[in-house]
Amino acid sequence: MQLNIAKFHTLKGFSFAEVCIAIVVCVIFGAATFQTNQRLLVALKSQKETTAASMMLQERMEKFRGFSYSNIADKTYVNTNVVQVKTTSEAALSNLSETITVSGYMNTGGTIRNYPSDGTTANKWVRNLTYPNGNQTDTNTSLAADNDLLKVDILLTWTSANGRSRTRDLAAVFGKGNIGP
Repeated sequence: MQLNIAKFHTLKGFSFAEVCIAIVVCVIFGAATFQTNQRLLVALKSQKETTAASMMLQERMEKFRGFSYSNIADKTYVNTNVVQVKTTSEAALSNLSETITVSGYMNTGGTIRNYPSDGTTANKWVRNLTYPNGNQTDTNTSLAADNDLLKVDILLTWTSANGRSRTRDLAAVFGKGNIGP
């Protein structure tokens, strides 16, 4: 019985160049997967921040909806019960700045106002890292007496996960006879 030695030496394998190309393809695939995962995580964090901002705005506005008309116009009452009270959803927002403005919307004569371009003043607070309990930047002590309708504007500004500055705002108009405690 005779063995054919040439038959065993004709088996072919991968060359070194083919192995190197396969490694490069695997590294590129791994890097692309990692980058895709990073973008997905940033997108999820941005969505979480947007949801937290919307919830914060709703929480603030629900506070105002529970106040009487005179309490909405009272700068001390709003400062104590809204501005200085942190919301449950604001922790997700980094570098948060909140601006709350209570201005006259319609005066007792029935004229619609357009704060600030009409020259009227408002009660306005800014709450941020510098002023964690709020800082009143504008004051009007006669809002309730001078106006039949009050407008509440809430503006949130924060830095998102990708470093972009983001804003959300919400406004509502309240009239005399607003039901509150």
